[in-house]
Amino acid sequence: MSRQRIAYIDFMKCLCIMLIVMYHIDHEFFNYLAPNLNNALQSFRLPMYYFISGIFFKLYGGFADFTRRKVNNILVPFVFFVVLAYGVQLAEYGVRCLMGAEPIDISPVHLLEPFYLRYWPMTTPLWFLLSLFWVNIIFYVLHRCIRPVWALLIATVMISVAGCWLGNHRVELPLMLDTSLVAFPYFVLGWGMKRLGALEPSRYDKWGVLVLALVALPIYYLSEFMNLHFMILPAYWKLYALPFVAILALFWACKPLPRIPVMCHYGRYSLIILGTHMVVMQYIRSWFILRGGMQPGVDLSLIVFALTILIMWPVIASLKTYAPRFTAQEPFFKPGWKL
Repeated sequence: MSRQRIAYIDFMKCLCIMLIVMYHIDHEFFNYLAPNLNNALQSFRLPMYYFISGIFFKLYGGFADFTRRKVNNILVPFVFFVVLAYGVQLAEYGVRCLMGAEPIDISPVHLLEPFYLRYWPMTTPLWFLLSLFWVNIIFYVLHRCIRPVWALLIATVMISVAGCWLGNHRVELPLMLDTSLVAFPYFVLGWGMKRLGALEPSRYDKWGVLVLALVALPIYYLSEFMNLHFMILPAYWKLYALPFVAILALFWACKPLPRIPVMCHYGRYSLIILGTHMVVMQYIRSWFILRGGMQPGVDLSLIVFALTILIMWPVIASLKTYAPRFTAQEPFFKPGWKL
């Protein structure tokens, strides 16, 4: 029997993925609306995903079973979307050859780049999955080894300090391990909120929108540029205090929301959007610039965003139907799988 969906969690995931898609279409789009808006949105855009993952942390049946589930839900989709993007490049190469256009580089080495490079063009957002996998594994080990909650929180602070030190000294660890250390507290925050019973309905939920309105301006004016992918970090307190406040206020404000079917659908399958939107939006954007003669700006960004989101609907339908084991809809490795 499938787990019952929590509507406001799916809504939060939808909000995050929509902001991520627009940011990848045009890094400056939100700053067209307000000068520091992009920095304010970055304070919670990705941290909220870690937070939501922490909410649903479970020990399951031991380390092997826990790892199997995380491999199924995170690493298998990571590899699948890398291969899918490469397959699209192969198709583009074939079309270019038929049309007599200049070919593109389709070296098989591109399949390995996500495992040793920080940036790879067609599937850049997938770095988050590598980071999320390590955050889960690290927390599992700590949770098993450290029983007192206060000691676990101290370990979390120490891990985050180590991650910030690596970022500030430009020391990169393989497979996004350094980013995982920095992002670790966001995950622990989600786990802590679940432990405190914050997911349960409360008579105070109606005040969430007011709280969000009160913290919006301070977050807007205090936020600085941060990029977890490339480890560009603000001051330590801003790296955590502002995201914590923004995440908790958004979480509080979203709890009373009714189920919004379309947005909940996109939120539920945000993993598929994360893994495919870069491929889709790059081709749409290129067509409007090269064929439509449009210039980068607000109009182009909105058109590309709208078309990308529309195309995501059949993409989701296709992949969850024909590739469920590769997109975390069904387990790739069945129970009983051993490390």
